[in-house]
Amino acid sequence: MGGRRLIYLLMILAVGLPIVFGISQKPSRLVSAERMYDVVEQVRVQPGEVAMIWLDFGPNTIAENEPQAQVLIEHLFRRRIPVILLSQYQQAERFLTKIPNEVAQRLEAEMPGQQWRYGEAWVNAGFRPGGAIFIQSMANAVDVSKFLGRDVNGMPISHYPAFSSIGGVERVKLVGEITGLIGVFDNIIQFFQKNDYRPTIVHGCTSITIPEAYIFLDSGQLKGLLEGIAGAAWYSEVLKKHFPSSENKELLVTNTALSAAHVVLILLIVLGNIVPFFERRRANHG
Repeated sequence: MGGRRLIYLLMILAVGLPIVFGISQKPSRLVSAERMYDVVEQVRVQPGEVAMIWLDFGPNTIAENEPQAQVLIEHLFRRRIPVILLSQYQQAERFLTKIPNEVAQRLEAEMPGQQWRYGEAWVNAGFRPGGAIFIQSMANAVDVSKFLGRDVNGMPISHYPAFSSIGGVERVKLVGEITGLIGVFDNIIQFFQKNDYRPTIVHGCTSITIPEAYIFLDSGQLKGLLEGIAGAAWYSEVLKKHFPSSENKELLVTNTALSAAHVVLILLIVLGNIVPFFERRRANHG
């Protein structure tokens, strides 16, 4: 029991010390996150063209998915690309409001005089049930804004000038899917398309779904990937390189705490194998 308590104590210290004292280290470079940054940077929109970001996560994967959503939305806001936020997952509803508001407030504090207003920078289309059927129907709609109907405030999405006349899905220049769920990303890959249109898709996934995401990345169906919180941390680092005022200290601290916990786990595994080896050796020579 004493050994177990010692392990718990070491893990608490590994995770807690960086958080309590705000310790952060530069994250490791992740090429897939850099590819995603380049994809977003290359998006060019004309009036009526938008990005569409699906936030399909709940409290169970918030530690990884929320930072991913934050850095992606921040990049789109900095580029003044109008964003439609929506979800296939009911538990994600509060994040559709919380995350863009927080990003907008941070940018407005960074750049006094500039504003990112609801209805101009983004709209919240809310939770949309139906999964694959809903997405397939939207892909075939004549006008996306009219198909979506009203936002979470009950206002017609077509009421907002930046989203008033989107037209078909061809006018959606970027599709982002942030999730830790199984199946929802597949819905986007399979059904958000038409015979003459294949969207540019980027994805943020949890650590355990990275191997599955690589399949789509290698095939070219996926253009950029954020691999867990580490991917979000490196994306934040790339943002800071191009926008020096960009700062997400909390994300970097969390990533550092997670890295410290991994180091402790590795050391404990090594120690757990070395000690029995020497004990057996001593017994054999005894």
